[in-house]
Amino acid sequence: SGFISKSMISQSAADQHMALVWLLLTAASAGVFLHAGIKFPWFVFFQKDSGLRPPDPPLNMKIAMVLFAFLCIFIGVVPGPLYAILPYPVDYVPYTGGHVVSMLQLLLFSGLAFFLMLPLMKRTLTLSLDVDWFYRRAGAFAARKLVQSLSVVRAEVERGLRKGLDAWIQRVFHLHGPNSALARTWQTGSTVLMVTLLFAVVLVFSYL
Repeated sequence: SGFISKSMISQSAADQHMALVWLLLTAASAGVFLHAGIKFPWFVFFQKDSGLRPPDPPLNMKIAMVLFAFLCIFIGVVPGPLYAILPYPVDYVPYTGGHVVSMLQLLLFSGLAFFLMLPLMKRTLTLSLDVDWFYRRAGAFAARKLVQSLSVVRAEVERGLRKGLDAWIQRVFHLHGPNSALARTWQTGSTVLMVTLLFAVVLVFSYL
């Protein structure tokens, strides 16, 4: 399906004398084939067995894969229905000798580049970040900053509470400690005088 569609876009760029666009599209075609057409099957089928044995996909996924595989092959072999639904008339013929040979050259040189660079393309257990960058990196960074800010606020609150508690303890200790006025030992005469004054105050208020 890419042979009859992607190459049509590249050829249209060449027909419009857009050399830079054609060159970039050709390089992108080689890169896509290098990654999806060679690298991915190579590492899946010809590298060390990981030992994982996942279960077979459910029936709806199998039907979807069969359906789209059929559409890819059908469109690639019979491109007329696809060309018919495009908004402009198409007179592009993909299966010409020159086009087939140029695509084979592109694929062969991509494969050659892959096997020459194979020692530099060892598999690594890494994560390729895409949209998940926002919660793997940006989200983690924001969470760390939030925790740091809350830690500062918590430290200030704890410092203020500790200061207030210490002041309250000192006040209580001043009033009720071993050296406070309420803890001192009074003489008997002073105690009797204090009790007499209290009785006098009670009598005065009781006769008013």
